[in-house]
Amino acid sequence: MGVKVDFVVLSENNLIKTVMIDTFTQLLHQKTKQQGMKTATIVADILCISQDAAYRRIRSPQTFKADELMKLAKVFNIDLNTLIHMGNNWFQGEYKSIDSSYSIHDYYGELKSYLGKAIERPGSFISYGAKEIPMFYYLWFPALAAFKSFVWNRDFLGDYKLRSVPFQASLMENERKFESLSSQYMNIASEEIWSYETLYSTLYQIKHYKECGLFANENEFRAVLDEYDFLVDHIHDQAERGKKLNPYIPNVVGADFQLYFSPLTSNDNTFIIKTVRDSIAFVGSKMTGVLISDCEHWVNSTQNWLETCKNNGTLLSVTGSGPRDRFLRQEYRAKKKMLGLLFE
Repeated sequence: MGVKVDFVVLSENNLIKTVMIDTFTQLLHQKTKQQGMKTATIVADILCISQDAAYRRIRSPQTFKADELMKLAKVFNIDLNTLIHMGNNWFQGEYKSIDSSYSIHDYYGELKSYLGKAIERPGSFISYGAKEIPMFYYLWFPALAAFKSFVWNRDFLGDYKLRSVPFQASLMENERKFESLSSQYMNIASEEIWSYETLYSTLYQIKHYKECGLFANENEFRAVLDEYDFLVDHIHDQAERGKKLNPYIPNVVGADFQLYFSPLTSNDNTFIIKTVRDSIAFVGSKMTGVLISDCEHWVNSTQNWLETCKNNGTLLSVTGSGPRDRFLRQEYRAKKKMLGLLFE
């Protein structure tokens, strides 16, 4: 089940300090001391950052990113529920641990509610930093949606029932129930920031499963690959028109769409839903779950990172025909050929 986290936020000279995070670093010191290790050393190793960067985070704990907090909490078995504080100036967030008690389908159900509210409010906008292609697109395509769900549950969540069976789409039929999320997303204006990893990560997963004999048969393999190709073409068409589209009904046009390519990579699939009433940050972590918060600290830190990625990137929508074709067609085709996935 989700763990409630209430954030105390104190503003001084425009700096945001969270008492929750101060307590978190105190717990880190206790945990690392028990293991006989320096906190900065082990934090640097877990987060794959330099020791200098780890020292800076520990000295100024408000610089910890949400996904870093989640990763450290998992490694050190820190219950985020113990970090709840109440005060006169506090904001509420909610940490959702994806597990048997709160499944990815529970998360989809919550997303449906948030997207529904955004559609009802004029001028709503989604800013999305994509480590992988946003899952809203996968749900249009049954074989591909089933494959991504299978990989998530088998490899990331460690579902033992899937460890001994090869992939076939019929094992994950429940994904079809959430196709409406794709239609909702289509009707909300969005900007997406992609990197090479966004485009290629699923190709590598398909390649790995093929090489390891984890597809039930050739037809299952080709169905997933063909739908992924279809999806990439669909994204190209959206970027060319600057509009979201229904992949199956050509004359159905949705909200405005901007696509950026950035050399910077997102830590994970992270996005902000902005409406006339509020802004909600969804900070995802494959190995742990998602932090959902309207807390100013998390919304602003997420937005600042997305803006940094965007400002260091290239707009591919509408006017960027050369970079768009190179990224989504030429380089994508070259990568498929390199991986032995290009079939004439």
